[in-house]
Amino acid sequence: MNDQADNKARQPSRTPGNVGEPRRGEEAPKGAIMLSGRGMPLEPLTFWKALAWCVAAGACAGLSPFIAPLFAGFGYAALAGRGGMRERAICAISLIVPAVACALFLRTAGVEDAVLSCIVGMVGAHLYLRNRLTPGIACICVAVIGLVLLAVSELSARMAGTSLAALAAEVLDGYQQALGSASIEARMVFDQLRTLFDAIWPTAFFIIAFAEFLLSLGGALIGALRQRIDAGERVPFQQFDLPLWVVGLLIAGIVMLALSAALPAFAAAFMLAGGTLLGTLRLAFATQGYAVLSWFARKRGWRGLIGLVITAFALYLELNMFVLTIVGVLDVWINLRHLSRGVRVTVQDPSDKR
Repeated sequence: MNDQADNKARQPSRTPGNVGEPRRGEEAPKGAIMLSGRGMPLEPLTFWKALAWCVAAGACAGLSPFIAPLFAGFGYAALAGRGGMRERAICAISLIVPAVACALFLRTAGVEDAVLSCIVGMVGAHLYLRNRLTPGIACICVAVIGLVLLAVSELSARMAGTSLAALAAEVLDGYQQALGSASIEARMVFDQLRTLFDAIWPTAFFIIAFAEFLLSLGGALIGALRQRIDAGERVPFQQFDLPLWVVGLLIAGIVMLALSAALPAFAAAFMLAGGTLLGTLRLAFATQGYAVLSWFARKRGWRGLIGLVITAFALYLELNMFVLTIVGVLDVWINLRHLSRGVRVTVQDPSDKR
């Protein structure tokens, strides 16, 4: 009898204050986000809280379309991460309606830019959560987003009675006038930079598209952790591998630059198309090169401060000498990491004995 009384006395209290809280010595559920200084994981957002996040993300798109994909991706993961078409439709409406309203009434951003940032956030989050994102699909998404941004901006400029090329030329003319009293060497350097800028200025739209797509993936990752969504096993970044058709685009860009010199009548068009294509492909190949660097650093055990210093130095070399881009091109072509390409890997069910 005394033993039974002692066992009953040792039982923990079942008060509401510690329901769901891990006891001392227990680990929190895998993937749970822990509050600082406490042992209780954050609970997944309810439907209404997730809906409020989507509305706030839409309002952010109407204020600052550039960073909005981060919050839109989080809102999509929170509201529609485990849902179906109904939740996706609600998420789209709760994102786009506030974005349009803020863009119209506050006039801090264009309606088309606000809506596009919401769409980018939803598409990136959907691909991430459904585990359908591959390097090739990512390249296509960035290309489509960049083309849409370029087309929308050009249409807006045409409606204002000008064009993007004319606006860019006006900006450069202003800088050139400011250099009127500068040295001959400075003006020569500016003329060379202007020739380069005239050939690659549309690349800026693809850089913005690249950044927005990455932000959408980051928001989806945070939202998946917050909602404890298991999106399946993923390939580590060290195995990031572009498809071989990207090399074909690289060759096409080089051919366009060669045609600009061979056909003077179409020199400007070929130079612009080839320069923009090569400038955009640099983003993809630099990412591949950074994946090679990450793979090599992990293989050598370079972590912490050493890894940070090496990464910073590699980025410096990329900005000045295209080092990561060159490494990325070589890896796509000759497979520096000896990856298994063209092999479909499947996971067999252990219960299947056939």
